[in-house]
Amino acid sequence: METSDCVKDYMDGKIVTIDPEASATNAAKLMLEHKIGSLVVKKDGTYLGVLTEGDISRKVTALEIAPNEIPVKNIMSKDILAIDGRSTMRKAFLEMNKRKIRHIAVTDNGRYIGILSIKDFANYYSNRIVK
Repeated sequence: METSDCVKDYMDGKIVTIDPEASATNAAKLMLEHKIGSLVVKKDGTYLGVLTEGDISRKVTALEIAPNEIPVKNIMSKDILAIDGRSTMRKAFLEMNKRKIRHIAVTDNGRYIGILSIKDFANYYSNRIVK
């Protein structure tokens, strides 16, 4: 049986979004609830950026800023880095490694269809080793 090497087969197809005015506390609770490490910031149907657990850790907690008082828009990454869902997992890994990121949006014909995180590589490699 041939094992797939496409990003779309290993990504999380659930894109969880948050409003840019929501607090960092609300964002952390949403990540905990969904057991994910990133959220897409969305307003009026438009994707504005990405917020990761690392953003909260580095830009809020480490600086001792009250998480209830800082809106997501002030700590999110405004660039949404993406890779086509038909790309290989190797290409995705190299791109994420080069940019030092742990989450990347996945697209199909320019439309966001999911998120690939560093933890998805465990599933990928597990499928390649155990057949």
